[in-house]
Amino acid sequence: MPTSGPGLKPEIIPDPRTEGVARNLERLAFLMDRAIPIPGTKFRVGADAILGLIPGGGDFVCGLIQTGLVLTALGHYRVPKAVAARMAANVLIDLTVGTIPLVGDLFDAGFKANTRNLALLAEVRQLQSRGAPIPSAPSVRYLVGIAAVLVSALLLIFIGLVAVAALVVRAVWR
Repeated sequence: MPTSGPGLKPEIIPDPRTEGVARNLERLAFLMDRAIPIPGTKFRVGADAILGLIPGGGDFVCGLIQTGLVLTALGHYRVPKAVAARMAANVLIDLTVGTIPLVGDLFDAGFKANTRNLALLAEVRQLQSRGAPIPSAPSVRYLVGIAAVLVSALLLIFIGLVAVAALVVRAVWR
């Protein structure tokens, strides 16, 4: 049976590496956002909410993981710039609000940035699998810009952690 010709779409053969990356990203998002059921409810939390309870450092570690997830998704799929920007925004929102004590922890439990980002990626992958037109891949300069914004946010959080630690050490030694 022909797979191409007038009126026929070419058969799309899934790339095993791409499918493996997608499975690993889904596993990571599950672990970070939904791995732990809360008894007596239908609500689930993940390592993001638990690690966020560690003052300062937990949010930094979660931010690194989220940034890695986004950059891996961007590196393996032709993600339109608008989708890449929304993924970066999800990480930045989670990082920013997550640093607020207690309120940020509750926000982390409900926002689930990794799951949101994988839903955005799933939409792109679905269009790709149907052979629907996808906007051209973002330029390297654009991807570097997104990476720079995410890394800068993480760096600012880290600098804040060091400053707070220095103030605490200074107060203790007085």
